[in-house]
Amino acid sequence: MASPPAFSVPSLRLPRVMGHRGALALAPENTLASIGAAAAAGVTWVEFDVMLTGDRQPVLMHDKTLKRTTGMPGAMAETPLSAISGLDASAGFARKRGAGAAAAFRGRDDCRVPTLEETVACLLALDLTPNVEIKPTPGLAEETAAVALERLLPLWPEDRLPPLISAFEWDALTVAREMAPLWPRGLLSHKFPKDWQAAMTRYDCASLHVNWRHLGTAKVQAVKAAGYAVASYTVNQLTVARRLVKMGVDCLITDRPDRLLAGLAD
Repeated sequence: MASPPAFSVPSLRLPRVMGHRGALALAPENTLASIGAAAAAGVTWVEFDVMLTGDRQPVLMHDKTLKRTTGMPGAMAETPLSAISGLDASAGFARKRGAGAAAAFRGRDDCRVPTLEETVACLLALDLTPNVEIKPTPGLAEETAAVALERLLPLWPEDRLPPLISAFEWDALTVAREMAPLWPRGLLSHKFPKDWQAAMTRYDCASLHVNWRHLGTAKVQAVKAAGYAVASYTVNQLTVARRLVKMGVDCLITDRPDRLLAGLAD
């Protein structure tokens, strides 16, 4: 039996502030409008979620159903791209920010559910680097990663910073390592994983991403001492951001990049 390929962790320098689902608090999440809002706020990186449609096409979507973000019924795993790509994704923004705030986005072309290809074109035009979170429906972690990377690899220029591929379902990271070994990988976990060192080694990750509520100075410093970057989500309050920076957290993933960029510049 042939030996498995030897992988090395790609180097990674994360930004201090990264937009979450584009800039979730500034425009409808996971849309080109949200990515544009993040760029306008001043970030150089954005995070977004990639999920497969019923006919296995990669689009930006966080939920397993369409209801919250588009207001329409239907499960992602059962709905084809032809029925999704024209949907207005501002419904969730209206519930979160109010009808008045959402009115400016309703019906806009850049508030449709975008394909991954449309998103890459937007990123390149705005000079942004992505943190691509693989967000599978149940049982499709490896397939979602494989399809997303199959589309991304030929589209992303070799002379630009490579995308970061991250996932809560760690099997997706195995696929990312095999298909794009030179692109960095981020291990996502809601709580600080007890087996973080073994997991980071197993998936050859460059960064550990943890909910900010489960981070402390000792944990952060242990990860950094091992040579990895630390990112925390979802950090929207400036007081929390400053505390995390003091701990040594490298990257703050936020719905409010405008607030954090301004406040941390003081």
